[in-house]
Amino acid sequence: MISTKTDEGLLWQLFCDGDESAFEEIMSQYYRPLFRYGSRIWPDENVVRDCLQEVFADLWVRRSGLKGVQSVNFYLIKAVRNHLLFEKRKLRSNAFLDEWREGDAFISEFTIETELIREEEARFRSAKLESILNALPARQREVIHLKFFEDLSPDQIAEMMGLNRQSVYNLLHETLRKLRGLWIFILVLIFN
Repeated sequence: MISTKTDEGLLWQLFCDGDESAFEEIMSQYYRPLFRYGSRIWPDENVVRDCLQEVFADLWVRRSGLKGVQSVNFYLIKAVRNHLLFEKRKLRSNAFLDEWREGDAFISEFTIETELIREEEARFRSAKLESILNALPARQREVIHLKFFEDLSPDQIAEMMGLNRQSVYNLLHETLRKLRGLWIFILVLIFN
């Protein structure tokens, strides 16, 4: 398991130089998070698995030209997103692009791992938080997911979502403000 950016960079460099064990480590480390993210874009798990297989196969073929990648996580998330959007475009033609820009294509189920929730009160709070997040518009759900669940920078989010940096900041600010207001309402419900 990689613990620092330096280790991530070294692993990526080894992969780019053709080290199969480094490639296997990258696949092992990133497959699950990429699968979860891809499932939010396309709910058919078989399509997401096929996408990941194609993304990783393409990585191996193009490895020698990928030496300038700054963030492995960002690069892979963007590759999966682009691949799935390309698949949707093939199915829906140009109508899908309009839907995506409106934010309707991002399916989100912000769930918290059940093994972390041991008490009934904690389950109740997490269920309320999930309902709050799912009540957000799709673009706001996506920006929250990319920022807090995928740990992407505002610049990376801007590039991924086709926005400028200031728009990402504005969207994050608006979403967090909205969440704060809703969370206060939920706390009142929980403790009364």
